[in-house]
Amino acid sequence: MLAVTSQGPELISVEDVPKPNLETSTDAIVRVTTSALCGTDMHIYHGKIPNVPAGWIVGHEFCGVVEDVGDAITEFEVGDRVVAAMYVACGRCPACVSGDHRRCPSFQMFGMGVAFGNLAGGQAEYVRVPLADMTLRAIPEGLSDESTIFTGDILATAFSALRQSGIVEGDTIAIVGAGPLGQLIAMCAPIFGAGLVFVIDVVEDRLAEVERFGAIAIDPRQQDARKLIKEATAGAMCDAVFEAAGNEPALKTAFSLPRANGAVVLVGMLVDEHFPLTAGDLWLRNTRVIPVLGAPYSHRDELLKLIASGKLDASQLITDRLPLTSAAEAYAAFDRKELQKAIFQVSA
Repeated sequence: MLAVTSQGPELISVEDVPKPNLETSTDAIVRVTTSALCGTDMHIYHGKIPNVPAGWIVGHEFCGVVEDVGDAITEFEVGDRVVAAMYVACGRCPACVSGDHRRCPSFQMFGMGVAFGNLAGGQAEYVRVPLADMTLRAIPEGLSDESTIFTGDILATAFSALRQSGIVEGDTIAIVGAGPLGQLIAMCAPIFGAGLVFVIDVVEDRLAEVERFGAIAIDPRQQDARKLIKEATAGAMCDAVFEAAGNEPALKTAFSLPRANGAVVLVGMLVDEHFPLTAGDLWLRNTRVIPVLGAPYSHRDELLKLIASGKLDASQLITDRLPLTSAAEAYAAFDRKELQKAIFQVSA
């Protein structure tokens, strides 16, 4: 089968690799129909994730059709259309029962290397899915791959970030980073009652996108973001700020914008960036720091209902639909910010 593999920093290739087989009775094999290129994948591309061997199959957002199931699978049959969560969890342990699925002893993340559970990724023609009754969700009748694929990661991450921020009706928020994650936070913000929504980025096309959702776009090369927000809020500043870029300058900007007792929600994947404040700064400002990792298990059913009702359409973020064989070019273009949100159309 064909699969997208990492061969080292900034080296992506599509290789012919063995098709996966069932390994346990709780596995399923999924024939991938659609896979997505995510900003998190770029950390592998840049060599920031440890223990990613050459030839590793990447990708963690995918939909498909069930090709085979283990004897213990009860929720799915061959031929069912499904969307996968970005990581595996059992659903039964104390961590899962409490809603903290990423602390599950069975945690494995698709496509992120040995350190994240040693599980091959979803940018491939076939994927082995452990604990498939929990990891997969059936795609409701009438919904497309494109409308549902992001419930397994990026859309659930945006939704979780807003919920964990604790914002209430009329609160002011700022989003630092107008990539796909930042755009989804802006898209979902009205569901949580957000009032003013500011989005900060230096890419003009991305800023134009967030304006479609009613957000106020700020290019810090042309405007002083802190000054503009201070004037617009009569000095109150932001109730919550979402760092959605995953880099040090964005982190620094994010911590300059909350009000006293406000929140900074860390949504972009941060690896080795330096924290811009001292413990004393946080204490004096009483800033709440809320790290968020995607929570597909907690939100995917609610998201699927919102999508089915027409209240949420994350598919409008998709800018490029590509064959799997173009993955190397797609990664390079995404890194240059020439692509926004690309999907690979793997099979019919």
